[in-house]
Amino acid sequence: MLLDPGIPAEVELRHQGRVSVVTLRRPEVRNALSRRMLGDLVDALVEADQCEQTGAIVLTGEGSAFCSGDDLGEAAATDAEAFDGTIALLQQVTAILLEAGKPSVAAINGAAVGGGLELTLACDLRVAAQRAVFACPEVAWGLVGTNGSSWLLPAVVGYGRARDMLLTGWTYDATWALTAGLISEVLPDDQVLDRAVTLAEELASRSRAVHLTRRLLSEAAREDIAHALEREAVAVGEARRSDAAEASLREFAARRVNGGIRR
Repeated sequence: MLLDPGIPAEVELRHQGRVSVVTLRRPEVRNALSRRMLGDLVDALVEADQCEQTGAIVLTGEGSAFCSGDDLGEAAATDAEAFDGTIALLQQVTAILLEAGKPSVAAINGAAVGGGLELTLACDLRVAAQRAVFACPEVAWGLVGTNGSSWLLPAVVGYGRARDMLLTGWTYDATWALTAGLISEVLPDDQVLDRAVTLAEELASRSRAVHLTRRLLSEAAREDIAHALEREAVAVGEARRSDAAEASLREFAARRVNGGIRR
C-alpha cells in the first residue's frame, strides 16, 4: 500500500537479534484496525518474513490493549464496498501469518477483541497479560466474524467454546482463555512481551525442525482455511449491507461524536 511518508506509520517493525517485533501503534483507539494500519501491517509482516536475520516474529500492541478490532468509526463513515476492501486487507494479514516462512508469537498485552482476537489466532503461539480479555463481539454490530475465525477458533478452543464466543459476543478473561487453550501462558502485564520474545528466540533456534513442523500443520489445514476465508468474506459483506449493521454503525458513530466513546 502506498502511504504518505510524512504520516507516521501505524505499525512499528523492530529487529531484535533473530526476532522481529511488530507493534500495532494506535493506542488512542486501543489499536483499532484502520485501513491504513492494515496496510502498514501487511508491509511490516512481509518485511519481517523476508529478512534473512529474522528467525521468528512477535506481534503485539502499544499501550493497554493488544487490538480492539475493526475501526468501527471508519466503518461507519465508509460504504459497504470500502468495507469489503478493509476485510480483504485483514484476510491478507491472516494469510501472511499462516503462510510465512517464520513462526509467530502473539504477545497479547491487553484486550484482543474481534479482528484483534482473529489476528492472534493466525499466530503459532499466544501468551497473554493478566489484564487481557477476549471477545468476538461482531454479532452485536450486525456483523459476523471473519479473518478465518470460523475455522481457526474451533481449531484452537474446540467447536463448543467457539460457538459460545461467536454467537454470544461474551467477553472472557485471561484465566478462562488459558483453561480453554486459547493462550498458553498468563503473565504479569509488564512481562508478556519479554516472554513472547524469549519464546520466539527458542523457535528461531530450532528453525529447521520448526519450519518442517509448521509446514506439516499448514498443509493439513490449507484447503479448509482457504475455503473458510472465502465463505467469511461473502458472509461479512452480506452482513455489512444489512439494515441492522447500518443502524448499529450509525449509532456507534453518533455515540463516538457525542460522548467520545470508543470501542
